[in-house]
Order: sequence, then C-alpha cells, then structure tokens
Amino acid sequence: MPIQKDIFIDNYLQALNNGDAAIFAGAGLSVPSGCVNWKQLLNGIAAELALDIEKESDLVAIAQYHYNKSGNNRTKLNEIIRDAFQTGKFPNENHNILAHLPISTYWTTNYDKLIEKSLENNGKICDVKPCCASLTTSLKGRDAVVYKMHGDVDRPEESVLIRDDYESYYHQKTPFINALAGDLMTKTFLFIGFSFTDPNFSYICTHLRTHLKGNMRGHYCFLKDISDTDYPDRNQVEYEKRKLSYFIDDLKRFNIKTVLIKEYSEITEILQSIRRRYNSRTVYISGAAAEYKPNGKEAYEKFISKLSGRLICEGYKIVSGYGLGVGSAVM
Repeated sequence: MPIQKDIFIDNYLQALNNGDAAIFAGAGLSVPSGCVNWKQLLNGIAAELALDIEKESDLVAIAQYHYNKSGNNRTKLNEIIRDAFQTGKFPNENHNILAHLPISTYWTTNYDKLIEKSLENNGKICDVKPCCASLTTSLKGRDAVVYKMHGDVDRPEESVLIRDDYESYYHQKTPFINALAGDLMTKTFLFIGFSFTDPNFSYICTHLRTHLKGNMRGHYCFLKDISDTDYPDRNQVEYEKRKLSYFIDDLKRFNIKTVLIKEYSEITEILQSIRRRYNSRTVYISGAAAEYKPNGKEAYEKFISKLSGRLICEGYKIVSGYGLGVGSAVM
C-alpha cells in the first residue's frame, strides 16, 4: 500500500533537517528538460536492427545486439549518447527545487549534466563523480556530491549501456557499489524518475537486505498510478494496476515506500510543498544599533542571544545579516 503524501513530506523534512536526505535520479527527472528516455535513445539503433522499440522491454539487450552486429565496436553508441545529452538542455523546475534544498548527496544513472547545472545555478559547489578514480578525491568546500554511476556524457566510451557493461559492473565499478551501499545505510533517499529495472541497483539492494536482515533504512519513491486512459482495453488497465500493486509491495522488501501520483505534475507540487515548509523553519534576524537606550548594550545583546537560542531549541534555522550590534549577539 502506498504511503500518504503528507506522511512522506513530514518524514523527508525530518531527513532534511537532520542533514541526511539524499536523491536518486533516473531518466524521468530529466525528461521535462527535453532529454530522451531509454526507448527514445535507442529507437534509431533498434530500427537498424529491424526491431520495433515499442515491442521491446529489454532495452539493454537492444544496445548489446547493436554492439555485437558492429563487430564489438561502440563508436555509434557513443555518438548517440553525446548527441542526445551534450547541449541545449536546461534544468527544469524539479531540478531547481532540489538544488535549493540542503541535499548534499545525489546519485544518478543519467548521463546528462542537469543536476550539476542546477546546483551551480544556485551558487553551490558541486563535486561530480563520473568514474571510480574520481571517488578518491574531494573538491574543497563542496556543497554537494553527484555520483554518476553509469557515467557522463563527456565520457561516453566509459558509460554503462550494453549488457557487457552491466555484467562486468560488479568487478569494474566496485567502488561505486560500496559507496552507494554505504549511503543507502546512512541516508534517506528519494527516488525520482527511476524505474528500478537497473540490475546493478537490484544487486546492491539484495546484498544489503541479505546482510541487514530486515533492518534496512527507510527510503521513498514516486510512481505514477495507472490511469483508465493509459490503455484502450479495460482488462489491460486492471491487469497493469494489479502488477503495479504487486511491485509496490515488492519494493517494501527493501524498505522503499511509494508515493503514488496521478500526474507527473504532482511531483513538482510535492517538492514545492517540501521547500515551503523547510523555508518556513528559517528565521532571518538582522539590524544595527548605535545606541542601546534605555536598558544598555548588555541587556540588548542578552535579549537577542536568548531569542536566537530559543528559536534554535524550537527547531528553527537562524540566518543573520551580521549587522552592528545584532549579528554578533545572534552568533
């Protein structure tokens, strides 16, 4: 059974306030920015193979078939990734809302740079991890880390795309597996635009579940409900609804609770609500004083200090303008 939206918002706000909220972004997060989904990305090479992409569910196999037919050469696949994600895309509203929130950990299977751009647009220093070697260094003063576990558009030859890449991931990308496993145990993730079909992610979750024996940390995801207009046949609608219900229950094995939405626009509305409520816990105290009549400077500063302390005890975040006679008392 899906979790109620208001309960999810309360829980994720708590994670934000505790400093352990994280994001896992799939292709769906970037689609509103004009990025292609997997079917659109591989449509051309499927046509070259005389296959109908709409009839295929194993898209990794399509990429592998093309690689095989090309004599184990992935130049064309690299070009497809570069052409699809290199330029002309801008962060969408969901990217921007997330970038405003105090989220320091992002994981993504996307090749695009939209998460990084949104963070930089909001004045944050972003430490991008596109390969295993990058995990060994840290960018000084970073505000957020973006782990690109399937690679980056600037390095398409190293991207995870064909079946060979997925099958060798455990051995070739072990540092990524260990890093993600650690974050899944210590942070509260929100999965956005992720289909949960990635075999590497499934392996990591299964591995954790086996070792933690029912003590996995709680996480959340957005999934779209099945609409009566999604399929022409009423029986097919009911069939897909049953499958979705079973899938939601299956995610609970990994303690991933589902927020079910009717339209994708609801994701933006929920994120906006989270941002508003988080910002409502921030109090800006500023001002300046040259005279302290009638009670004197000491009494004045004591009052400001007590006010700030009480607000902090009540769970508010204090921001000060460092005005003369005020900022120092707040601090």
